[in-house]
Amino acid sequence: MMKNKQTYEIVLTGLGMALVFVATMFIKVPNALDGYFNLGDGFILLFASFLNPFESFLIGGLGSALADVAGGYGHYFFFTLIIKGLEAIVVSLLMKNYSKPKQISSYVLGSVIMVFGYFIAKYILKGSWIVAASEIPANVVQGAAGIVIALIAYPMVKKIVQDKLN
Repeated sequence: MMKNKQTYEIVLTGLGMALVFVATMFIKVPNALDGYFNLGDGFILLFASFLNPFESFLIGGLGSALADVAGGYGHYFFFTLIIKGLEAIVVSLLMKNYSKPKQISSYVLGSVIMVFGYFIAKYILKGSWIVAASEIPANVVQGAAGIVIALIAYPMVKKIVQDKLN
């Protein structure tokens, strides 16, 4: 039984990375400040709700960072790896004991990490707090869209995933 659970977690991790990559790479709206709005956060939050922190880090960090490289934003690779990876780890750790308020607060905290992380990354890359701050509204909308996606998908996915992981 343990071997089946490990195999299932590996498959879920690969599926999560692929879905985050696709949602980040192909469902995006570029902006004028060398970045883009995407829907990958919804899948990061969703998969981090079920998987352990390491698997969640791979899904969030690597899935998103590889999409940056493939999409021509390779200079964001390490920033994205850390920012989206931390977002996923925090959600994974907080979702160990599920409750609706805890789910919402963990998703919000994960999104705050993403918004703040990209604010710092943009400052490092552009050297201007004003330019970095100008992307905050778009990142807040991206985080909010991710939260909505994860909240809607969670009940549909919960039964399938938890039966296999428990």
